[in-house]
Amino acid sequence: MDLLVANGKLVMEKGAVKADLAIDGGKISAIGRLEPPAGTRVLDAKGKLVLPGVIDAHTHFGLVVRGAVTADGWEEGTLSAACGGVTTCIDYADPFPGKPLVEGAREKLVEAEGKAYIDYTVHMVVHRWINGRKQELQELKEIGIASLKVFTTYDQKIADRELELLLEDAGDQGLLVTVHAEDDDLVRKLRSQLEQRGDTEPQNHGISRPPEVEERAVAKVIEAAQKLDVPVYFVHVSTGGGASRIAEARRYGQKVYGETCPQYLILDDGVYASGDPRPAIMTPPLRLPGHQEGLWQALSKGALQVVATDHCAYTLEQKRRGKTCFDTLPGIPGSETLLPLLYTFGVGGGHFDVTCLARLLSTNPAKLFGLYPQKGCIEVGSDADLVIFDPEKEVVLDGEKLHSSAGYTPFAGIKVRGYPETTLLRGEVIFHRGEFMGRPGIGRFVKAVSTSSAYNNYP
Repeated sequence: MDLLVANGKLVMEKGAVKADLAIDGGKISAIGRLEPPAGTRVLDAKGKLVLPGVIDAHTHFGLVVRGAVTADGWEEGTLSAACGGVTTCIDYADPFPGKPLVEGAREKLVEAEGKAYIDYTVHMVVHRWINGRKQELQELKEIGIASLKVFTTYDQKIADRELELLLEDAGDQGLLVTVHAEDDDLVRKLRSQLEQRGDTEPQNHGISRPPEVEERAVAKVIEAAQKLDVPVYFVHVSTGGGASRIAEARRYGQKVYGETCPQYLILDDGVYASGDPRPAIMTPPLRLPGHQEGLWQALSKGALQVVATDHCAYTLEQKRRGKTCFDTLPGIPGSETLLPLLYTFGVGGGHFDVTCLARLLSTNPAKLFGLYPQKGCIEVGSDADLVIFDPEKEVVLDGEKLHSSAGYTPFAGIKVRGYPETTLLRGEVIFHRGEFMGRPGIGRFVKAVSTSSAYNNYP
């Protein structure tokens, strides 16, 4: 026995139980009332929750957009994430259009190798799709990529017919297509109207991409996936209406899944009307009060399955270079605060219990993206990715005290009750009581399982 986590309340798939947990060779080797051999290192988790390591299923480390590079590369971003209990991230490989997908994926993995402090895999961004490219999806499967990403807006927008072809080909190969859903025609129309009126100030960001932008696109993609009888997953759902459309499709038996983010659950568009709105500009925008309750209900009832962050960290200096709502770099830091925020407002707010919390942050993303049961659960044989979590510790969030190179947090001043005490990655302590202890390059690429049988694991 390499390590014993003793006296904690283990949050497992069927509920929370008081038990000890043994670790050998980076794996969970036993669960129960255990007596460690002499000399075994013991972590006492009395009075603490022991959660499966968080999987942040939506991050952007080292992203290059409009000539700017995010403040958090792989080292900075994964260090920050580890301090918040995140042990696996899923980032994005976005190759130059025309480059073979597998080549772009390998370049992204080389970029992360030797730098990541937590384990990782990637979603593969697809810009264009035509008949005859299915072999590229097979090649992605072979190197361990289980999911794709498309946009219905921006310059990366995929055409409607190409999206249908991709959904069909990905379904045949057992890859899950994830979608950034905004109606591009409406986005362009609204931008033109604002520019004609001269109403392009940063505080108009929400007006430039109102709820119907998301809701229309979600409905359209659901219809395409239903016609083909293939699964689809929506990233960063920000509106109650978008969540309702997903819930309705699921009631009819359709394999539709979605994530939301802490910013859409906790913040609202009042942020844009007070002070400088640019630090809180992200896409989709923050919404009017009222959408939050719809998202919480969707999480508690299973219509949305994942909470991730869309971590895309820029410094305040980078954000403030923008002069309008259209040229301000969109994105916020978030991985480090994901777990304490969702515990405080989700569990503490009475929306769900700690078992559901673990599903939303760990088990469900592991199942959806082919990492389960290696990741996402506390079971014998699984990786010993764990968070010892103090449910009573109170912390006032302060960007200068967090570890992202952004140097700020949009959640500044919020008091959270419940905070990570220790993070273990494959049995190795990488964060403990405020001190980061990880080794450079300890993070490994995790090969995802991407076969049609994986759909049976979907929540």
